[in-house]
Amino acid sequence: MNHFVRLSHFPMTSGLALTLAVFASAPLAQADTLELRGNVQVDGKIVRKTDNGSKPHVIVEVDPELRVAIPQSRVVKTVSDSDEKLVWYRQQLAQVGEDAEAHYQLARKCKGNGLLAQRDFHFQRAIEIDPNHPQARSALGYVRDGNEWALYADQQRQRGLIRTAGGWEVPEVYLREQRRDKFDEASKLWIKELTKLRSLVLRPGKRSAEALESIQAIDDPMASTALAEALEKSRGNEPDPKSLRMIYVKRLGALKTPIAVQALVRTGIFEPDPGIRTEALLQLQEYGASSAVASYLPILKGDNRKPVEVTAALRALNYFPDPELWQEYVDALITTHKSLTPKGPGMSVGSNSLGGSGLSTGGKQEVLTKTVQNPGALELLRQIAPGVDYRYDQAAWRNHFAAQLMKAPDDLRRDP
Repeated sequence: MNHFVRLSHFPMTSGLALTLAVFASAPLAQADTLELRGNVQVDGKIVRKTDNGSKPHVIVEVDPELRVAIPQSRVVKTVSDSDEKLVWYRQQLAQVGEDAEAHYQLARKCKGNGLLAQRDFHFQRAIEIDPNHPQARSALGYVRDGNEWALYADQQRQRGLIRTAGGWEVPEVYLREQRRDKFDEASKLWIKELTKLRSLVLRPGKRSAEALESIQAIDDPMASTALAEALEKSRGNEPDPKSLRMIYVKRLGALKTPIAVQALVRTGIFEPDPGIRTEALLQLQEYGASSAVASYLPILKGDNRKPVEVTAALRALNYFPDPELWQEYVDALITTHKSLTPKGPGMSVGSNSLGGSGLSTGGKQEVLTKTVQNPGALELLRQIAPGVDYRYDQAAWRNHFAAQLMKAPDDLRRDP
């Protein structure tokens, strides 16, 4: 009796494990074929099937001297020897001989008929006969490595990649994506939970106080998105009272996550309520100051900046005075802003290049340039240079700091 082997481990009912792979390469007397998980196939005769007990199993007689116990949880399908696909396969098997291309073509047909174990066997047989059969090598996952063949999976592992559901990935990237997916899932749950708690707080009743206490006790970093969204929405038309919004800010400050910091940075400049805005900036002083400064400074130099935006940015920056930024503060003492005048009514007469003339309505728009002195920048300079006040004299301030640098360069550096 001839057998070819496809390796797999079958846990035995006695607790032992038998390494086995069995498939007949010629018509057999056995009457059954078991297809198992992992594309493993066992040819034999089912002599007993046990459905009771803690481990239901099937006893298969592979040959007169070998019986195997296979857990039913591993069995995908049982096929009778009279199955049309197996009858067809045995007819085809008798014709392939030792021809590599014939084995390759039979493997492709087996794939189309769902005979996966047979498919793999004949792809493997093809490269045993012709080691350089390119299609069979490719079907088995081989690629060219110089003059040799190598499994693509082995190549990728040697490069430090791991196999995932999405393909081969760098382990660090995969783990980061996994953490992000878990964070997103947990964030969605927190959004639902906070929405429920918030509705209870806003609804008078005995559960309102309990819900408020639950919000005040939030300490899970995964709740950052929920709190940030609640704070953002409450800046508009949401009916959240100031006391509840203040809790959002304090909880975000306590969580110390990137999402929390971003929410506080936005609140520190866009929030219309002075108390909420101040609390956000105080929280950023404890954690997130560098992010705040990096977000507010570019507003001072924007091409399309508006005076109100510069004022708001300087107001926020006053919570994070930094001697190393003296040049930015001096530049912001006086800023210029350009705007277009609205197109007004009027009528003008003009001529074209052909000598014709016509009337046009509406006055021509003009570019207006406005110079603004910014008290916020002056206050920052006074903070980093106590006792010095050159008002809005930018040249005097620059000379002052240049002299300080020449005299004691360390004076304008951050403390270690």
